[in-house]
Amino acid sequence: MGALKTMAALAAAALVLAGCAAEPPPAPPAGPLTLLEALGDPTTVNFCDILDFPEIEKTSPLLAEPTLSMGTCSFRTEIAGSAALISFGFPNDRARERLSGATPVGEPSLPRGLRMVRSDLQGQPLLHLIFADDSSLRIGTFFEAAAGPDLLTLVTKIEESVARSLAAGKQPAHLDYRARSLARLDACSALLSDSEVSARLGGAVSGKGDLSRHQCLWGEQNAERFARLEFGLGPSPKATASAPEETLGGHRSFVQEVSGGCTVLTGHIGGPDANRNQVEHALLAVQAPKACDIAREMANVAWSKLPA
Repeated sequence: MGALKTMAALAAAALVLAGCAAEPPPAPPAGPLTLLEALGDPTTVNFCDILDFPEIEKTSPLLAEPTLSMGTCSFRTEIAGSAALISFGFPNDRARERLSGATPVGEPSLPRGLRMVRSDLQGQPLLHLIFADDSSLRIGTFFEAAAGPDLLTLVTKIEESVARSLAAGKQPAHLDYRARSLARLDACSALLSDSEVSARLGGAVSGKGDLSRHQCLWGEQNAERFARLEFGLGPSPKATASAPEETLGGHRSFVQEVSGGCTVLTGHIGGPDANRNQVEHALLAVQAPKACDIAREMANVAWSKLPA
């Protein structure tokens, strides 16, 4: 009788194991992929977590640790003997019409309705990964000498890797910002209104932000008059010979004249990752005649509204 019970138990176990073995693997994600499905909350995405740095370093060694900021990840690398600064994140506005004339990148073919287009900036490759809802992520090089076709090959490969990873269902990490964080504000409305900016620029402008809400542009980037407000992460601001310390809107500020324009920088609270030794900052940039006078006026208004 005991032997029969043992045989029955073994048979039952075999059936259970057979049932487990027959379980089909979970189906891969399918259907057109929207940006919100891929990333979740766009205001807290850790863009450095999306990039596959071990894979990048197989062909292009990093020259420094990647720099994480709000709505972007940037890193310096070496390509064909030349240094390049590569930035990955949201495009700087929602002007989708700007991408309608961009050059489609036919290869590689991407899954789930994703597509890639190219719109170079000052002769350097700028690629956009466009989702099914027409929102996009961009990767490009900035402020460094172009490295020829190797540079385009690298950024295309990185953007393709991002596309396939997100299409397969990888969820990026998110940053845990503090209660008084600038990341919780909308750069287009929290500190400056369209009317306040328009009055100081001398013409009607409306703010255009990105999906992260961490930056806003009033006017056009190449116009004679425009203003831009950005929230970001970086080292604690300090005075320099070209950017002395002032008090604006009740906050330590650093004003710097730059090629016909002016920037005003102020620090805020510590960043979300204590290991990175970063602080949040707000940066106001103005392009206009007497730009620093206008920038100081706007900073006095904006900084007075920073979370206490």
